Amino acid sequence: MRIRTDHLAAFVAAFMFFGCGNDAGRIDTACTSNSGCADTERCAQGTCGSTPGVCVARPTSCPEDVAYVCGCDGKTYQNRCMSEMAGVVLASTGGCVCADDTPCMEGEYCALDDSCSNPGLCAIEPQTCDAEVVEPVCGCNGVTYDNDCFAAQAGTRISARMACDCSTNDDCTSSEFCNADTCDGPGFCQMRPASCDPGGNNVTGCDNLVYENECAAYSVGVRVRPN
Repeated sequence: MRIRTDHLAAFVAAFMFFGCGNDAGRIDTACTSNSGCADTERCAQGTCGSTPGVCVARPTSCPEDVAYVCGCDGKTYQNRCMSEMAGVVLASTGGCVCADDTPCMEGEYCALDDSCSNPGLCAIEPQTCDAEVVEPVCGCNGVTYDNDCFAAQAGTRISARMACDCSTNDDCTSSEFCNADTCDGPGFCQMRPASCDPGGNNVTGCDNLVYENECAAYSVGVRVRPN
C-alpha cells in the first residue's frame, strides 16, 4: 500500500514539534517518571512503577480538606491534590499502612484506635487543639493528655479514655485491675465486679479466652479485646 509522502512528512513534523520537548506540546509528552517532565509538571501514571504516563501540570495550591491518600513513595498525603503537587503517583485512598512512624511524613504519626503496637495508618498530627476541652486520655506512651487532640498532636495513640495510672494489674490494688481500650497499652485502675448477672453477649478477653459477658471478664481482672 502506498503512503502519500506529503502526509508522512506532516506527521513527522508534528511528532518532532509535540513529542521532543517543545513546551507547547508538553501536556502530551509521554513519560515514565517525573524526570521526563518539566519542573512544574508531574508524570501522571495509573499505577506505581515505571508504567507509561503523560506529563501534566502540578497543582500550585491545594485545599486543606482531609481525605488521606497513600502515595507510591509510601508516604501519606492529606488529600490527592497534595500528592499531585508533590509529583507523587497515587497508590491508594486512605493513609499508608505503618508499623511505626518511620513511613509517615513529617507532621504525621502512625495512628490506630484499638492497639498500641499493631500496624496502623499514617495520620496528620493536629496543628492546634482546644485547651478548654478537658477529657483526659491515656496515651500509649503512658502520658496523660487533656484530650485526644493533644495526644494526636504529640503523635501518640490513645490506649484508654481515662488518665493513666497503671501498666499492669500489679499497679492496682487486689480489688482492682488495669483496664484500657487496648490489650497492649497502659490504662486505669478499675474496680473488679463483686458479682455478675448471667447471660448477655459473649466477649473475648485479652487473654484470648471467651467470657459470658464483659462483667465476667472484669471480675477476674481481664480486659475485653477490642472488636
